[in-house]
Amino acid sequence: MNAELTENVQDSIRPGEMVDTYYYGETNQEKQAYPCVVNNKFVQQFTNLSQGTSQFVVSPYQGVSDMVIYMQLADCSGAANAVLPQGWGYNLIRQVSVRYGSSAQYFFTGEQIYLQNLWDAEDAVKRDQLASLGGNATATAALSTPAGRQPEAYLYLNLPHNSPRADGKPLPFPSDLLVQPIIITVELNPVASAFLASGGTPAGLPSALAKAELQVKQEMMSDSADLLARRVDMNTHAYTFPLKYFPQQEVQINLANQTSQTVNLTGFRAGEVRNILLWLTKASDVAVNGPNSWQPITNVQLTYNGEIFYRADSASSQIWNLIADTKSAGVNNYAQNGSGAWPTNVLSTWVDIPFAQVNVPYDKEVKLVHGKPILNAVVNLTFTTPSAAADYTLHAVYLYNSSLLCSRGGAEYVF
Repeated sequence: MNAELTENVQDSIRPGEMVDTYYYGETNQEKQAYPCVVNNKFVQQFTNLSQGTSQFVVSPYQGVSDMVIYMQLADCSGAANAVLPQGWGYNLIRQVSVRYGSSAQYFFTGEQIYLQNLWDAEDAVKRDQLASLGGNATATAALSTPAGRQPEAYLYLNLPHNSPRADGKPLPFPSDLLVQPIIITVELNPVASAFLASGGTPAGLPSALAKAELQVKQEMMSDSADLLARRVDMNTHAYTFPLKYFPQQEVQINLANQTSQTVNLTGFRAGEVRNILLWLTKASDVAVNGPNSWQPITNVQLTYNGEIFYRADSASSQIWNLIADTKSAGVNNYAQNGSGAWPTNVLSTWVDIPFAQVNVPYDKEVKLVHGKPILNAVVNLTFTTPSAAADYTLHAVYLYNSSLLCSRGGAEYVF
């Protein structure tokens, strides 16, 4: 095909590369430079099956990609006056930390990992499936039927280097460039805290998990001679691994007993903030329906040093978030009816406040779109809660542009 062929005036005035839409050729095909194979045989068991911390060591051995946590509760046949909410596996995680070789160690809560999975999902179907796989909502009667019932949860461990997305999934992190392992720690809440009361005081709850494990997907080159460290002197060179984003550990703000709220968002670090994710919980509702039951946030306005950067009157944040994504900013959830069942469908929503331009979903994991430096700025947020109550908590996660720079056997974040 003649790449310079001009068929009409639009061809002559529009910049862009000519692409063959009829024959396969150089303009519409790609091929893998270094053949790779994939396995997920790497499994480590939790050392603490009740409240406490388990540490996992991922040795420097080529590409590290997806990570999944599997949990199985001990026998629940003796449970009474209790239910399990949707996503109870994430509720069991108090916090997760990761260190890539010699990099700094950062912490993330189970609730923010749950939200990051929902936010990363390509569409609404996958979003809801990730939530239910994290632990199905289980009614009182189902906990003890059949005898020996052991509910299970499957959690995607969303860390800075990976994503549950299939469309635009980040490339594997090349741990072969490290001389020290990747260290992951998972701290659990008390196992009984996963259950909610229903119809009375809970009794007969298991005090530990029957089983819990971390499974890792590895992507390895067929010929190890193709590894970067074999071809390039990494003592004098560096490899930049672009992160989809870096999520700072969630900030929690207790709100005043009124519907109209004004808060000052703090805790920003140096770097470009791309998005701020917000969700709202009400303690009295969490006690009934679980931590993943989120309240609607309306009439949102965010100012940066007095200048308005985001405004969503009433509940219009939902349509603003929808037109910038392939799914709505909410997940299907359940509410108790007071008799130990989950018959009522409710929507748990969040608010995504962007600073960066809207990015095409399929390549947003690797394309750098600049955000806004916020360190030392005054960031005020006003919004409305569903009612006046003293038990509302606002949760905020700041997402930054960041990369991991690998050199001399180590790695470090660059913001």
